[in-house]
Amino acid sequence: MADNPIPPRRAPRKKLKMPLFGDMISGSSGQGGTKNFSTYLFLLVGLGLLGQLLLPQLWAEKVYDSESEIRDMELDGAIRKKYADASDRNEIHYLLVVVEKEGKRKKLDLYQADSAFFEQVAVPQRLKKESGSLKVRVTRFAKPDTILRIKFKE
Repeated sequence: MADNPIPPRRAPRKKLKMPLFGDMISGSSGQGGTKNFSTYLFLLVGLGLLGQLLLPQLWAEKVYDSESEIRDMELDGAIRKKYADASDRNEIHYLLVVVEKEGKRKKLDLYQADSAFFEQVAVPQRLKKESGSLKVRVTRFAKPDTILRIKFKE
């Protein structure tokens, strides 16, 4: 057995450390890795709660729903979405998303208006509306342009 030399023993490898949390997993209690972890966790949860409070208000899209807002707005764009929200039977929201030529989106909620206008328009059609009136010129592909009027309920 003396013919086979025994290789020298290597020193043990260092334990892996997480970049932000230190020696939390390695088990050494000398550096206080769990203290750092709880601080980071507290900050992360705080940022998450703050984000839940502030981001929906920042990302919310302006919805035009009253008669005065729709009368005063000027439209020149195409309908991209058309849908109805009937989650409450007493108040059905007819929603149109119009993308203007500059790329700006306008969301119209016609729950106070008569549903006739909503039923007569479709998704690929272009709308053109002057400020101060409720008459809307609808450009159709198969028919000549039509002027529709948005009527609000009393």
